[in-house]
Amino acid sequence: MAATHSEPDSRRRQVLINAVSAAVMAPSSHNTQPWRFRISGGALELHADPRRHLTVIDPDRRQLVQSCGCALFNAEVAVRAMGYVPQVTVLPDPADPDLLAVLRPGEPRPPTDEDRALMRALPLRRTNRRRFQARPVGADEVAALAATAERPGVWLVRLDPEGKRRVAQVIDLADRIQYGDQAFRAELARWLVAAGSRRDDGIPFVEKEYGSSIPFAVMRALRSPDLGADFGRLEEELVRGAPAVLVMGTDGDDARAWLAAGQALEALLLQATARGLSAAFLNQALEIGELRDGVRAVIGHAGHPQMILRLGYPAEPIHHPSPRRDLDDVLRILD
Repeated sequence: MAATHSEPDSRRRQVLINAVSAAVMAPSSHNTQPWRFRISGGALELHADPRRHLTVIDPDRRQLVQSCGCALFNAEVAVRAMGYVPQVTVLPDPADPDLLAVLRPGEPRPPTDEDRALMRALPLRRTNRRRFQARPVGADEVAALAATAERPGVWLVRLDPEGKRRVAQVIDLADRIQYGDQAFRAELARWLVAAGSRRDDGIPFVEKEYGSSIPFAVMRALRSPDLGADFGRLEEELVRGAPAVLVMGTDGDDARAWLAAGQALEALLLQATARGLSAAFLNQALEIGELRDGVRAVIGHAGHPQMILRLGYPAEPIHHPSPRRDLDDVLRILD
């Protein structure tokens, strides 16, 4: 009898370990990977890692929680692909704000074609900070992405050319403000990674537009008083030239809404990857309160904008994907 019970327990434990392997491939703010996982009693716990909180860039932990929402969605995709219905409880303990969600494999269910497609897309997804092809992104494509990302209280707006122009101006201003802040530059510098580094987090230098991938030159560029203006002009140009610019938002603006936004975002990104599209984040305009209000005014929506994406078909492959932490660094198995 004991052997009969241990076999499914062992199987489900392996499902949860595989789910963590999928979760850690999620995007995160500045590739901080601000998550920890624990497997106990047949359940997977997702915890925020406060040691990886960007206190200057993200003082309210909004982007940290959204990043964990992306990881949670990846774990759900993996559980479905392995033949189970994921059962998720978000924010289960009000006394522990770092415990963001608990996931359990529910009833067995054969994976669908969409489950398999999202699972195949998961290791292929990349944040594309470069220019896109001139190829347009049609309304049907965006509608399909919006349907994939649909969640209660989450909405998506595609900007028209005038909206792109106005948001591009807000982003330009955000870059000038942030790079003019010494504390911002110092925090950003801690999450930039040199080529050949053994670090397993942060953003590779070569994926940022600092004019060089040499660490000394990058650090010198970060001290330049003109860097904000240079970045602002570049980002404004990229936004105005992007085939599609999307703003995702939520009706609420708390941890529950941020988690939902992260889940919706990763659903959209994986569907985009499956369709040959890639995306870049433009969240600097949402990291400054009054500028976030400006984005809300541009889109004409009463809710809370949570992220801005430019979307298109990649013009070139990404040769330097962001590094990832080992499973042993983020996962504890208690039983």
